[in-house]
Amino acid sequence: MSDPALTQGVPSEPGPPFQTLVELEKMARLLAMMLDAGRSVISDHQTLFDDPEKGDKGFTPDVFERQLLETFRSRAGTDLEESRSARIPTGAKAVLKVLVAASKLVVAEAQSEINRQGVGHKGFVPAVFGARTASRFAALTGIRLKQTALAPRNPSNAPDSFEQAVLREFADPSYPREKVISEITATSGALRLMLPLYATRKCLDCHGEPKGEPDRTGHPREGFQLGQSAGAISVFIPVRQ
Repeated sequence: MSDPALTQGVPSEPGPPFQTLVELEKMARLLAMMLDAGRSVISDHQTLFDDPEKGDKGFTPDVFERQLLETFRSRAGTDLEESRSARIPTGAKAVLKVLVAASKLVVAEAQSEINRQGVGHKGFVPAVFGARTASRFAALTGIRLKQTALAPRNPSNAPDSFEQAVLREFADPSYPREKVISEITATSGALRLMLPLYATRKCLDCHGEPKGEPDRTGHPREGFQLGQSAGAISVFIPVRQ
């Protein structure tokens, strides 16, 4: 992944130092990557969760946390547990740890769902995990994380005008893979960042072909192809003047 820049809209009036904005942009990118890492861990265990014959799945909050941190490390190229990691600004490290704690709590609260025997599809899917985690994280930090797409299944994830414009860019096949888009404006008083998401093999179980046919939840499939643009994680960080 190439280093993204603050792409547009830097206010001309006095505001936070440029270095602060750079660190906020890095924080936003890492937060989006951490949330998506958690979504990936949940996706990897979907078959286990939905096994109606098995009761205790062994997917404890501690097991989840270990896999979350390893997935994040492999994607971000840095270890959140390294106390002197120069790759993560101090402020970013603190909020990332809050996001990890919120993610772990969501998994802890979902244990009765995950371990319920005699039921197939449990409904604890990556999007549900992401929404619950984002809600807890926002309440603790004031930073908003959102899973969005041009045609989201959940109306509450509908994109605003900024997100819609960025999603259209991401959907262009020529757009560089995994390149984020960010901006900061005086109007929003916030740094905004979008991290593109792509359809994986696991995603295709519910979101792939045949388009329009119901998936296991009863929702019409989107007809995604492997690697196709499948939405984004949107980050909104208020900027203190």
